[in-house]
Amino acid sequence: MAVLGSREAVQDGDGTLWQDAGPGDEELIRQLKDGYGCGTASPAAGDLLYRRHREAALAYAQRCCRDPHDAEDLVSEAFVRTFQAVRSGAGPRGAWRPYLLTVVRHTAIEWGAGDRRALLTADFASWWQQAAGGDPQQRLLAREDRQLLVRSFNTLPERWRAVLWHTLVENDSPAEVAALLGLTPSGVTSLAFRAREGLREAYLHAHVERAGDDRCRHFSGMIGAAIRRGGAVRGRELARHLAGCGSCARAYRELVAVNATLRVAVPAGW
Repeated sequence: MAVLGSREAVQDGDGTLWQDAGPGDEELIRQLKDGYGCGTASPAAGDLLYRRHREAALAYAQRCCRDPHDAEDLVSEAFVRTFQAVRSGAGPRGAWRPYLLTVVRHTAIEWGAGDRRALLTADFASWWQQAAGGDPQQRLLAREDRQLLVRSFNTLPERWRAVLWHTLVENDSPAEVAALLGLTPSGVTSLAFRAREGLREAYLHAHVERAGDDRCRHFSGMIGAAIRRGGAVRGRELARHLAGCGSCARAYRELVAVNATLRVAVPAGW
């Protein structure tokens, strides 16, 4: 598997191992955009992005599709859509994989709503039906909160994003992440702690900016302190605010469940 913008050994679909010595994702995306802009797109940048992230996308697609061949089709379609998004001036801004996995999920949802529903696994179909139900306003609020978390994630330094991605999203062990990032396992633990703190602060800052309420600004520091204590809310003032402010209550719940939230939001939060 590839770290966000990493340079490492990657396995092709035929099982061949090759050394990914290319530039990071951000540089490759810049090359694609520059090429599309002047009409001289380089196939090399797209090919490296495809090789770097295909296996992860395929593993994700296999959770959605009953048949391996359908999973391959889903991955191909997701790459095509992602390249088209970059060509149109949209698409991923920094890391390629989170955006790509989101496109895999959204494309599978389209299949589920169309005549290709039979291609999807029962687990994915069940998840999609549950996600489609419920109160529309609550679904919108939940989606906005996930988008806020993803935007906060993308403001972090690349090394922080990488350690959060591997420890929280891909659930790699500290030893595996240490080998990928060139650290000791204890160094990974320390880096992951700082990255989670950075994500918490970025999310709270973005939440306060969105809320535009001086009361929320006042309580944001208290929410952060409560999260550091494992989610324990102390003090009647904060408890009353969370009881009466739905926006801060959602931010609090989002941060309490940040590990689980990242697993959902980063691959499918756009």
